[in-house]
Amino acid sequence: MLGNLVVLVLLMCGTSTECTRYDGYVVLRLDVSTDQDVHVLKQIQEVPEVVDFWDFPRDLMVSPSYLEDIKATLKENKIKYVTWIDNVQDLIDTQFNHRNTEYSTDEFNYAVYHTWEEIYQWVLDTAAAYPGLAEAILIMHSYQGKEQYVLKVGSDSATPKEAIWYQGGIHAREWISPATVMWMTNQLLMDYSVDPEVKSMLDQYDIYVLPLLNVDGYNHTWEEDRMWRKTQKPNNGSNCIGTDANRNWDYMWGGEGASAFPCASTYRGDSAHSEPEVKGVATFLELKALEQTFQLFIDFHSYSQYWLTTWGYTLDLTDDHVTQTALASIGCDAIYSVHGTVYTYGTFADHLYIGSGLSQDWGYGTLGSPYSFTVELRDTGEYGFLLPEDQIIPTSEETYAGLKAAITYVMANT
Repeated sequence: MLGNLVVLVLLMCGTSTECTRYDGYVVLRLDVSTDQDVHVLKQIQEVPEVVDFWDFPRDLMVSPSYLEDIKATLKENKIKYVTWIDNVQDLIDTQFNHRNTEYSTDEFNYAVYHTWEEIYQWVLDTAAAYPGLAEAILIMHSYQGKEQYVLKVGSDSATPKEAIWYQGGIHAREWISPATVMWMTNQLLMDYSVDPEVKSMLDQYDIYVLPLLNVDGYNHTWEEDRMWRKTQKPNNGSNCIGTDANRNWDYMWGGEGASAFPCASTYRGDSAHSEPEVKGVATFLELKALEQTFQLFIDFHSYSQYWLTTWGYTLDLTDDHVTQTALASIGCDAIYSVHGTVYTYGTFADHLYIGSGLSQDWGYGTLGSPYSFTVELRDTGEYGFLLPEDQIIPTSEETYAGLKAAITYVMANT
């Protein structure tokens, strides 16, 4: 049944002319070495009809109509580049070519990408499969009215427990994020009865999991535009829809690295928490924080293989920088131990760029979690957001090792 659904969706948006296509679109990898380079690229970034930064300021997708103009601008400003991906549509068309049936069951196949409906049902089914250890909690409705459930994972306790939060899918096109979040959560539940380390974690913490935050945008990537990033809420006074849900959090909202232009991919929204998905998560967590301390907050993204600490809005360091960095280092080592995948750790602002209104900054600055991170999953740009399905399980396995190492560190240091 699920396989037939995927085939149907592929026919809808893999080859249909009714869907946005990316024939001839290329991704340029830029050699950015000066602040002036970044200044030029920020100006280019404000023309979303022409370009789309996959990984600012490094990887830039350009439409064929404007490719020569962009190349000329880069040359004029002495910014070197190479063609990294020569046809984005080819990667979209082949993303499902290597389906892995080894992990397929009658209930769920963790080795394939799933629609939002399937992810929604997964939360409900998982809660039903693990009574007393998992619970589905309705926390909000998306702009388009889709129900959003959080999965609470942890053993029952007579007294309030400390808490952990991790989420995926805040950017719609980052499909590996919700896929990895679901696999890891299922593994935690399976390991509870056989792994003393995991049992200790779930006995000590309530772990709240949101596999897919940007549900409307994610659905849009399946039905209309695979490369869509933002939410789907219309913007007043503009024909451009959607807000960057990771520039919309009410902590240092509206600063550097968040655009005031509704058409931009990093549009911050017309106010903090303007997006019901972001506001719904924030409200839920703030209420929970009245009775539980959130020791760990992780927002899983793709791509670039980074474990990023706070802050994002400034190059200044947090009061917990030393322990945050220690945890990130341990997490990266654990990831490497599984498949040899190299992750880099450091602050968001230093290793990526300055960005304001970020979830991880809100997790530290407002929620009060001493360990608040962004984790950028595979890869480093060969596929970018279009990671093939045969990499879902390896990505999930190594990230699970990193997650367990992170929780173990928190248990020993709080």
